[in-house]
Amino acid sequence: MTDEHAAPLADTPDAPPVTQHEAPAAQYDDSTFGESDRTTISTSIKSSAQSFQFVHGRRWHAFEENSYWLPNDDIEINRLELQHICWKISLNGRLYLAPIPDDVHHIIDIGTGTGQWAIEFADSHPSASVIGTDLSPIQPSWLPTNCNFLIDDAEEEWVYDHKFDFIHSRMLTLGIHNWPRYFQQTWNWLKPGGWMEVQEVVFPVCHEGDVDAEAPMLKWSQYVRDAAAADNIDTQASTKFRKYLEDQGFVNIHWRPVKWPVGAWSEKEHEKRLGKLVDENTDRFVPPMVKLFTKWLDWTPEQYAEFATKVTADQKDPERKYYWMFNLYYAQKPEAAE
Repeated sequence: MTDEHAAPLADTPDAPPVTQHEAPAAQYDDSTFGESDRTTISTSIKSSAQSFQFVHGRRWHAFEENSYWLPNDDIEINRLELQHICWKISLNGRLYLAPIPDDVHHIIDIGTGTGQWAIEFADSHPSASVIGTDLSPIQPSWLPTNCNFLIDDAEEEWVYDHKFDFIHSRMLTLGIHNWPRYFQQTWNWLKPGGWMEVQEVVFPVCHEGDVDAEAPMLKWSQYVRDAAAADNIDTQASTKFRKYLEDQGFVNIHWRPVKWPVGAWSEKEHEKRLGKLVDENTDRFVPPMVKLFTKWLDWTPEQYAEFATKVTADQKDPERKYYWMFNLYYAQKPEAAE
């Protein structure tokens, strides 16, 4: 059901430039973990989080090789910051759509990445306590006093010392193998009446007009879908989110489709500006998929590099009108739930 109460996405000012970013390690706060479980749950993740892998010329986290398929180096940090800007443009400058109160208290951002969403939320809600979790310690150290980060794996059992008023996540498609369990844990750690929000992409890429079935960009995105499926990751999972949420017991479920044009082909000025940034973001997303292709499709790095060049050329063909589709859902845990 489309959220009939949400305002249309209007034009926004030009996005600020994305600069190269090297973030010093954040200060991590263990106090959010339950005292008795702190050591057993988090020690193995923390020890590996500081031990990076270097493969295909990129840096990756070292905790469970198949747990996430993107790197955590400066190039990826820059891409994540660009991705954050794309989302803010898409949501007309907003960080979320869920109708949470201004005086919300406990918030957690699952898979926080660079932590930019959590930091901006904390800045705009000074009375809130905001936590961001991620497998990689790539968040900055200059933080609002009401924002902390935890090294944590969203697919492991969640262990905290309190429940949350709002649980947020986005762009975890290549990191979650079991979405029904994710929503179950979200339910378990939401307070009655609390809200959750997810924003996830769908593979393969979409297009307007006719595109040859063998077009490199289209084939590449289909290969990503197939390789992820070999790792038991469903890159179309967000098309099933309504059912997952209903099955778990969530109410007031709202859906917002979000479209990201790849390139400045749209006639709408708002989408043209967004498309330029999405094009750059896609440029940076294609190369690290080499790890997924070599692991699950038996490609060599050389084969992937050659194909990736064709993908980029096709992506930038002025006749192409590719776009990414996302499903944004927000839903509420009933007040009467435990």
